Amino acid sequence: MRRLFSRAAAGVCVATLSIGLATAQPASAVPFPIDNWHTEVTTHIGGGINMDVTIPPGTFSGSVETDTGALTGNLNVPPATFVYNFFFLLPTEVTFVVEPTAPVTGNANLSTGVVTATAAFNVRLTSVKLIGLELLDPALTCKTSTPTTAQLTGTANLSTQPAVVELSGNYAIPTLTGCGFWEALISGVTAGPTNSLNVTIHSV
Repeated sequence: MRRLFSRAAAGVCVATLSIGLATAQPASAVPFPIDNWHTEVTTHIGGGINMDVTIPPGTFSGSVETDTGALTGNLNVPPATFVYNFFFLLPTEVTFVVEPTAPVTGNANLSTGVVTATAAFNVRLTSVKLIGLELLDPALTCKTSTPTTAQLTGTANLSTQPAVVELSGNYAIPTLTGCGFWEALISGVTAGPTNSLNVTIHSV
């Protein structure tokens, strides 16, 4: 009788353990938060402009999944203004804004620190002044005819204070549309495939 009871009790224990293992869920990885980190962005615009431009500081908010390394977030930067000499003689002031068309996505390998990211955006010109004369009608929306994509690679060090992510890559500026009478001229100078982007993101 005792043997029978012992065997029954053992069977119940094994069954209970089996059910527990079958129904147990793996612990969810906690995302690494990136909350309003500061950004420093510079770009080299090729084509007829061929100069480096510094964009004023902005912010990046998103997260990195600690188990898969999946990176997602939103990059927000204010308008930037630069001046170049059109035809090497005429001072031209251009103000533009980068308008994201999708969240930044990519992967951050937390073991090696290697980061890859893709950013899709439009470039919209808000002002083009030739020797002080505004060429753009403010009622128009002068921007790239299609969104462009920057493929970025770099490194991340999330264990330091501040934590730092540094990325760089290339992108094209498509032809512009909605620029009014001066569209062909503005687009011809601005559009081109040879542009580079450098982004530094760091915690506060």
